[in-house]
Amino acid sequence: MNKTYKLCVLCTAVLLSLGITEQKAEAADVYVTNVQELNNALSYAGDNASETEPYTISVQFGTYKLDSAINVPSYTEIIFEPDVKISCKTDKYAININGASGIVINGGWFKGSGIFSKNGQNVTIKNTTVESAPDCGILVKGDNKQVSIERNTIKKAGRFSVALMGADFQGSIEKNTIIQSEDIGMYFYNSSLRGDISDNTIKNCKKAGLYAGNTPIDGDIKNNIFKNVKGNGIGIYHGSHVNAIDGNKMDGIGGNNNGGNGDCGIMINGDEGKGKKATPTYAKSITNNNIKNVTYSGIKLYSGPSGSSDDDKSNQDKTYVKNDIKGNILYNIGTYKHSKDWKEEIKKGGRYGAQTGIYIDAHARVYGSICKNKITKTNLHGIYMRVGAIVKDIYNNIITDVVEHGICINKKANVTGSIKNNKINNAKTCGICVRESASVNSVSGNIFNKIGYKNVFAVDNGKIKKNSN
Repeated sequence: MNKTYKLCVLCTAVLLSLGITEQKAEAADVYVTNVQELNNALSYAGDNASETEPYTISVQFGTYKLDSAINVPSYTEIIFEPDVKISCKTDKYAININGASGIVINGGWFKGSGIFSKNGQNVTIKNTTVESAPDCGILVKGDNKQVSIERNTIKKAGRFSVALMGADFQGSIEKNTIIQSEDIGMYFYNSSLRGDISDNTIKNCKKAGLYAGNTPIDGDIKNNIFKNVKGNGIGIYHGSHVNAIDGNKMDGIGGNNNGGNGDCGIMINGDEGKGKKATPTYAKSITNNNIKNVTYSGIKLYSGPSGSSDDDKSNQDKTYVKNDIKGNILYNIGTYKHSKDWKEEIKKGGRYGAQTGIYIDAHARVYGSICKNKITKTNLHGIYMRVGAIVKDIYNNIITDVVEHGICINKKANVTGSIKNNKINNAKTCGICVRESASVNSVSGNIFNKIGYKNVFAVDNGKIKKNSN
């Protein structure tokens, strides 16, 4: 039987005179209205709650100033009624779930502290507001199964808004709103995640919107909104992977790394640095995303190794998309304005080729195709491949208003199949350019309009094996 343990002003005097057995009998009738009553209720739940008789503690309207974190016992639901305000004097985390099972945290406004879960099983954290947490808004560590983080609002987190750090997480992260994170909105490091990251809104972060490092994700990143994020919108790094990156909307991405490597809407990057081999890092597919107003690239893959010669193939195919980059809409890509002396910026690490709609760089690979994307207004190319990058086919894309080439294949990159049936409009230099020992198997059926120099052009030992355009 599900018990509800409530203490109210009207009943407190009666309950204090009752024994434990009598308290249990009266448990369904009363409310919690202050910190002492809350502590009593938690202690009682810790002694008596069970899987067959879980307890619910209902915290009524008011301000609760905690002397220390709430340690939530197993099989306990805490419902904070609307406008309940909670602060904690001594701890970074007002709620502490440690090795407990069957927990629900529902509601509450936590000011100046966050929520922490370690080794929790069957845990739900929902409908909370966490504001100005000094570290993370919601932090998860250890082995956590059947966990749901949903419909929370995290504002002004001191570091990360939602973080998995050394966590084995099985569950979902969905419908949360993240505002003004001082660092990264969602940060997943040295963890694993089985479940989807979906329908979240992340905005006004000082660095990335979502970062995964050494974190395999057996699920999708889908239908999220990223707005005014100063780093990458989504970054999949260093041995991480994800199923689909699908249906996300991004607007106002970048600014943190201007003049250097630059920031991108979606970045897949396995590079570990000079002299180090990459660990396979990938997305199964990148589809149906709407990305606009980005300082550097809309979608970028980079395998590296950084700092090595273009001929160093030690990271060949270590960063990849397993299937297609398909159906994405990219608008106004490459908004960063370079200085007049761009060569000096390159010496400092600047990347000229980064201001591109879809960018497959340095030994990265797309095993499927780049197809059916719409790319409008870029400050360099529409689609760009370089330094040993490999793609199967590039077809049925619409590319409009680009400063140089609609499609550029460069520096020993290779299209193993065809560049076909693309529509390229208003490219200031070439529609399709193949150069510097790059190769394309065939070019056919493309439609060109208002091309500045040539529709199809091969130069500097670039090869098109069959050109029927």
